[in-house]
Amino acid sequence: MHPRPHDQEYRFPHILIISLPHAIQRRELLTRQLAGFGLDFEFMNAVDATSLTERDYGIYNRCRRRIFMGKDLYPGEIACLLSHKKALQQIAAKDRPWIVLEDDVLLSPDWPYVVRALMQRRDEWEFVRFFGDAKHATRLQRKLVPLGRNYWLTRISTTPGGAHAYLVSPSGARKILRCLHYTATPIDTLMGQPWKTGLGALSVWPGLARENGEFPSYIGNARFVSAPTTTGLERALYFAANPGLRLVQNILKRGFYYGHALPDRWHRCTRQQAGVALHPAER
Repeated sequence: MHPRPHDQEYRFPHILIISLPHAIQRRELLTRQLAGFGLDFEFMNAVDATSLTERDYGIYNRCRRRIFMGKDLYPGEIACLLSHKKALQQIAAKDRPWIVLEDDVLLSPDWPYVVRALMQRRDEWEFVRFFGDAKHATRLQRKLVPLGRNYWLTRISTTPGGAHAYLVSPSGARKILRCLHYTATPIDTLMGQPWKTGLGALSVWPGLARENGEFPSYIGNARFVSAPTTTGLERALYFAANPGLRLVQNILKRGFYYGHALPDRWHRCTRQQAGVALHPAER
């Protein structure tokens, strides 16, 4: 962790919104949300999937993706990777945490309160994603730090996707960027893989942010179809490589979760010894 001014814990992070310039309705809706919270923000023009160049595809490990997943990343996924990389590069050069939002996010009224609580717990995290859909609410997660109003900073046992809302420190941004030189993984999936990023799989429970289902995805839903589209040798290799990859990933995600059980408990005891009052649910 880098040293920071004392008042950083009490300043609301800058907000960067990733959005295509022509997404007027999305921009207007999110502007109303944030203005209602009394928060400042800025838009960053997203990379448009329709204007990708050969140079843009230099980030993409196509061979690995086709062998292990049986299909290519879609242009929208490449554009999303590049957009978040652009945002993270900006944050990595700063001296304090930032919030990154995609323009189709819906935020809970308590979201600003929880962000402020997290800023007062700056030593507890480098990267926190905000979820809010029913699927994430059912995932196994360990309560780490009480944030007030029955909200908790949690460690998630699985590797959920989702990059629609997150709080990241400059050091956290640099760790993610190290994985974005050449990758076969969508950005939201990568963010849920702590064995690659070196960052904890942290979130807040109950959920605070979800994607607005009224807006169609720019990436499309075809990416969720698991059937392979490759042929020949790549297809044959997929049937051997994919089960092995999934087995290794399941071991790693469970290992990271249960492997942190004792450190999490030790950290809680250390806080207690230091005179930090524990929430009743932590005892």
